[in-house]
Amino acid sequence: MSYELTIEPLGQTIEIEEGQTILDAALRAGIYLPHACCHGLCATCKVQVSDGEVEHGEASSFALMDFERDEGKCLACCATAQSDLVIEAEIEEDPDAENLPVRDFDGTVTRIESLTPTIKGVWIKLDEPMRFQAGQYVNLELPGGLGSRAFSIASAPSSDGEVELNIRIVPGGQGTTYVHERMQAGEKVRISGPYGRFFVKKSAR
Repeated sequence: MSYELTIEPLGQTIEIEEGQTILDAALRAGIYLPHACCHGLCATCKVQVSDGEVEHGEASSFALMDFERDEGKCLACCATAQSDLVIEAEIEEDPDAENLPVRDFDGTVTRIESLTPTIKGVWIKLDEPMRFQAGQYVNLELPGGLGSRAFSIASAPSSDGEVELNIRIVPGGQGTTYVHERMQAGEKVRISGPYGRFFVKKSAR
């Protein structure tokens, strides 16, 4: 089942699937909503629901207080649609943003190199090229119930379909430990992206 999600003040209406967060639906439609932690903790993605019903998911009671829920606010990174929705968000236009839709990509790890004692270079050949802006990042899905981790893209935007990730090991971190100690060339992976607005600003030159 899917619903219609209208995002104001843009006036754009997109489709949102049952169980899909407002933030994910927007990013996959090429609409940037402000966000940061993506875990319902920071309130950066707070929006106003002016029409419709949402499920708040795992939104922290500190990031989204009870009175705010009563006022119709929600956290876009956690909230899912229970009906057609109209939301109002604070969206700042960025003249340098290409507003590339987030997509899922399957890929194969082609090589892994130790760049420093604590950083591995991981090259992934994607099933099709991914358009991105220099400075953006991807989410890499890890096996064994480890979930996904965000890593910046180290390679320059190109059309050859291969991306490079430089991954620093985090002491005690299960995700980066897996990459450093167990990931091998030939491994099949899935990534989603591109994410982020920390990219090269042409207008600032």
